[in-house]
Amino acid sequence: MKFTSIVMFLVLWGLLYPGLLYAENPQKEQVIEGQNKIKDEISKRWDNSSAKYDSHHGHGVQSREEAEAWRDLFARLIPDKGLKILDVGCGTGEMSFILAEMGHEVYGLDISQKMLAKAEEKAKKKAETSGGLRLKFQWGDAEKPPFPDDFFDVVICRHVLWTLPSPQKAIDSWRRIVKENGKVIVIDALWDDGSLETRVRRKLGSWLRFISEGKDSSKSHYSPALQASLPHAKGVPLEKARAYMARAGLQDIQNVKLDRLNDIQRKYMPFWNRISYTCDYYAVCGQKRSLQKAGIKAEKANPASERK
Repeated sequence: MKFTSIVMFLVLWGLLYPGLLYAENPQKEQVIEGQNKIKDEISKRWDNSSAKYDSHHGHGVQSREEAEAWRDLFARLIPDKGLKILDVGCGTGEMSFILAEMGHEVYGLDISQKMLAKAEEKAKKKAETSGGLRLKFQWGDAEKPPFPDDFFDVVICRHVLWTLPSPQKAIDSWRRIVKENGKVIVIDALWDDGSLETRVRRKLGSWLRFISEGKDSSKSHYSPALQASLPHAKGVPLEKARAYMARAGLQDIQNVKLDRLNDIQRKYMPFWNRISYTCDYYAVCGQKRSLQKAGIKAEKANPASERK
């Protein structure tokens, strides 16, 4: 028994150690020059993922239990009914449909044409069974949403902030298009904290997937150059998301840990995915109030004072 354990340890160490060693000494990648080129690359990446996006755990809603958890979260963050909501970076519309089914008027915005095509396809199928959903999808840039000032009651994004080259610009624009007393809600995570434990989990998960499915998941869907061009390619820490909101002039900033959702998602994942899927998952919400009435200026907003 002891001999078997030693052999297994040596095998795992031989598989994991080279990757861990490399991760500690990454080569400096050449960044992509120009915002338009970066966004073209991002659009292509999500176009390529559109066909199987909904089948990916953590992206598509995989169970009724998870769908109910999302409804509970939205009911908590958005207690009012019949609001006009923008789902930024809506992808195939997973959150858009849940919000529309809760009685809201929802606009879905995305930079990927193929993701939007999937969303439209799903909307047609749902109209045949559900009907009456107030839902509209359109192409657009999350950092420059094509809407007038004070247009929405709520702007929400899920798993989008980390993908943006200019997250502060994005949240500034979301504040512009939300009405006074409206909300901006960001759902995101620090997907990879760079710790030894995370590297071990990811390496082991990739190895087990290769053994069980013959697929290599060790490489990111984003190219090294694209990752080097983004400020948060490995995810957005909660404190950073709060700071972006504060700098945009949003107030009453509150955050919710999404441990329940994380646990539900992991429950339905394959074993290899459960090992590697560990992150600080959160929702953070800020409210737009009149800066003049509050007696402050957006540029003087202090992120530290907003923290719990």
